[in-house]
Amino acid sequence: MNIETAIDLAIQNIARHGDTDVFPFPFETHVFFDHPEECKKILLDMHANFENYMAQSPPSTLETLTQVGYTGFRWATQIEPFWNVYYLALVISITEKIEATREPIEKGSVYSYRYSWDQDAAKLFLPSTWHDYKQKGLELSNDYQYVVVTDIADFYPRIYHHRIENALRRLPDVGDTPKRIMDLLFSFSKNVSYGLPVGGPASRILAELALVTTDLQLSRRNIKFCRYADDYCIFCESKSDAYKVLVLLSEKLHNEGLSLQKKKTKIITTEEFRETARMLDPASQQDPLAEEEQKLLNISLRYDPYSDTADEDYEALKSAVKDVDIIGILGREVSKTTIDATVTKQAINAIDALEPHEKYGAISTLLEGDNITVLSPVFVLVMRAIKGVYDDIPDYGQEFIDKQLVALYEKGSQLLSVDLNISYYVLALSKRRSLTKEEILISIFDRTTKPLIKRQVIMVMASWECHYWLTDIKGQYSGFTEWEKRALIIASYSLGDEGKHWRIHTKDTWGEPEKIIRDWYSNRFQKKMKFPL
Repeated sequence: MNIETAIDLAIQNIARHGDTDVFPFPFETHVFFDHPEECKKILLDMHANFENYMAQSPPSTLETLTQVGYTGFRWATQIEPFWNVYYLALVISITEKIEATREPIEKGSVYSYRYSWDQDAAKLFLPSTWHDYKQKGLELSNDYQYVVVTDIADFYPRIYHHRIENALRRLPDVGDTPKRIMDLLFSFSKNVSYGLPVGGPASRILAELALVTTDLQLSRRNIKFCRYADDYCIFCESKSDAYKVLVLLSEKLHNEGLSLQKKKTKIITTEEFRETARMLDPASQQDPLAEEEQKLLNISLRYDPYSDTADEDYEALKSAVKDVDIIGILGREVSKTTIDATVTKQAINAIDALEPHEKYGAISTLLEGDNITVLSPVFVLVMRAIKGVYDDIPDYGQEFIDKQLVALYEKGSQLLSVDLNISYYVLALSKRRSLTKEEILISIFDRTTKPLIKRQVIMVMASWECHYWLTDIKGQYSGFTEWEKRALIIASYSLGDEGKHWRIHTKDTWGEPEKIIRDWYSNRFQKKMKFPL
C-alpha cells in the first residue's frame, strides 16, 4: 500500500476512534476529522522530509502510570497526534504483508487484531474480540483433558526493538519503512532498545508481529492453542504433555526476550477451565443473577456516532440494554471486596444507553459512600461515564455528582495520586463551573509538572471563560511544551481582543500543526460551536 493511501486510512481511523484507548481524546482528533486534507499535506511533507523533521521537530510523548487491578500499574505513552498518525500510517502501509505472515484466521488460533479495513466504519481490525477467544477456548476444552492458561509478563514494555526490526526487514518490498518505524520507536522509548507505546493500533499490529515466530513454533508442532494478544490457552491430552508444552512456550518466548507471568501460569483440568469461564458459557448458568450478567456480556456495546446508521444503532443498543438490570449488577459489584472487572466495565459502558432517571441511579451507585474506592481498577471508566451522561441527569443528580467529586479531592483520595486518573477527573469536573471546582483545578495545575494534566486544566478553564486565570497563564507560554501551547492557542479565543493580540505576537513561533489548529478553532469559534473538551 502506498503511503498516501495509508495516511488517508490512518487519519480516518484516528478521527473516528481516537489515538489510543488509554488517554482522553486530544482535540487534534477533531482537527483530523474536520480538516483531513490539510492534515494530510503536513503528513506527506513529514514523509518527504522525514530526517529533517526527526532532527528539528522530533515526536514528543506523554508518559504516565495507569492502574491495572487494585495494586498494579503500567506505563502508557501518548504520542504527539500528528506523529502518531504518521506512525500508524507507516505501519498500515505494510500491515497486509504483516498479516500474511501470521497464523491464518481460519485456523482459529489467533484472535487479536486481525487486519481488515472497514471503509464504512473506518476500522482496522476484524470484530474478533477477547470474548470470541474465550468462547473458542470453551469449545476446544471439550476435546482435551488439560489446559495451560498463561500470559506474557509486561508484554508491550519488554518487546525488543531488534526483534521487531528483523521481522519487518524480512517482509517483501517494504523499502525504508522498517527503518522509519524503528527510528520512531527509538524516539518514543527515549533511546532505549525495547518497548512499544501502549494503547494504539500501530503498536498492537507490531506486537502481533513480535509473536508470529512463537505462534508458528506451536502450530507447526500441531499443538492446539488459542491466543488473544498476550493471553494463551493451550490444550493437551495429559498433564505431562501440558508441562512439556509449557516448557516449550517458555523457551520460545525467552528467545524473543519475553517471559510468562509466574502467578498467572497454571495447568488445570478442562473441568476447572470451564468452571473458571462459566460466565462465558450460557449453558452452564444456574444462578438467575449470573444469567443477568451473562445477558449483559452478550451485548455488543460498540457504537459509532459517526455511522450512517447511528440513530438506528443507538436505538437498538437501548433496546438491548433495557432488558438488563444494569443498576442491580453495579450494586452487586460494589458490594464485593473485589469487583469482577469484565462485568463492571461492561455495565459502566452500558450506562449511556439507559433512560435519564436510570443514568442517575447508576452513577449514584458508583459514587455512593466508599464505592468509588472499591471501583478503583475502573476509576477512569467511571469518570468517562460521568462526563458522558452528566447533561442527561436532573439538577439534583448533578449536585450530588459534583459534591462527591469535590469530596474526592478534599479528602486527598489515593485514587488521585495516579496522573491518568487525575486527567479524567479534571474532565469529569468540567461539566459545571463552580468556585470550589475552580480552586481545585488551580491547585491541580500548580502542583503538577505533567503536560497532560496542565493541558486539560487549561482547556477546562477556557471553557469556563476564567479570564483572570488565562490572562496570567498565557504569560508562561514560552516555558510550556507544545501540548500546553496548543491548548493556549485555543484558550486565547475566550480573551477577545487580548487573545487576538497575543496570537499575533506568538504566531511566528508556531509550526504548521499549530496554524491548522488555529484556523480550525477560529472557524468553530465564529460558528459558536461547543468547546472541544
